[in-house]
Amino acid sequence: GEAEDSTLPMDREAELRHGYVPPRSDISRDESVPTPPFWGSRVVENFAPKAALAFLNENMLFQVQWQYRKNRRSSEDWKRYVNDDVRPILRDLLMVCERENILQLQAVYGFWPAQADGDTLNIFDPDDRSLVLASFDFPRMGKPPYWCLSDFFKPVSSGEYDVAAFSVVTAGRRVSEVARDWFAADRYKDYLHLHGLGVECAEALAEYIHKQIRMEWGISASDARDRQEIFKQRYQGSRYSFGYPACPRLEDQLKLWPLLQPERIGVTL
Repeated sequence: GEAEDSTLPMDREAELRHGYVPPRSDISRDESVPTPPFWGSRVVENFAPKAALAFLNENMLFQVQWQYRKNRRSSEDWKRYVNDDVRPILRDLLMVCERENILQLQAVYGFWPAQADGDTLNIFDPDDRSLVLASFDFPRMGKPPYWCLSDFFKPVSSGEYDVAAFSVVTAGRRVSEVARDWFAADRYKDYLHLHGLGVECAEALAEYIHKQIRMEWGISASDARDRQEIFKQRYQGSRYSFGYPACPRLEDQLKLWPLLQPERIGVTL
């Protein structure tokens, strides 16, 4: 889950001035640090869509993106409706996407040394750990359990370096271009289906890359086997995006960009 973005009532300077000691979370700092398979970033190009589609969240695609709602149908009627009417739309659309090379999935991901300094997470150069490449300041919950994302990393006082993983994914520019063409041609239903598929394919690829990271990190043994449980984060580790309550500063993307260099896969900020 996400930490709330409510912060403590005083900033650090005021804390020192008033002798205020902020409460701390009970997150363990004694866990062992997994060893990454490489340092820095790695580009994954020419991605086979079928690999990522194994993580496609059909509930989100059918009910949220495409707006096919269960409404008052019974569970059996809903399953029958999905199998007979909705899933064939997906199959046909995927065949069109494959034939016309519409989905062009790509990703960049990697690993960097990290240490927590209070509510700040410092990211270091793998080749020179005295050099801070980026610093991210995260809000702390203003009520129990007082979580902050930096609490999940080894603190400076430990003398150890932890590891942070970052990633960026894309379904490619072509899916957006084709969707715009279909919209301009008054193919509104086709546009809605393709736009929704592009969005959920990017989500599926993000889930796939996160799975890849956990496997390469050696922490995937406890992953849930059921796909729906994976969507509920039944695994060790969490994937956060800037803009959500635990890391609300969208401008922090500026700090992330030099680490990942997403222009290599056609992603601009």
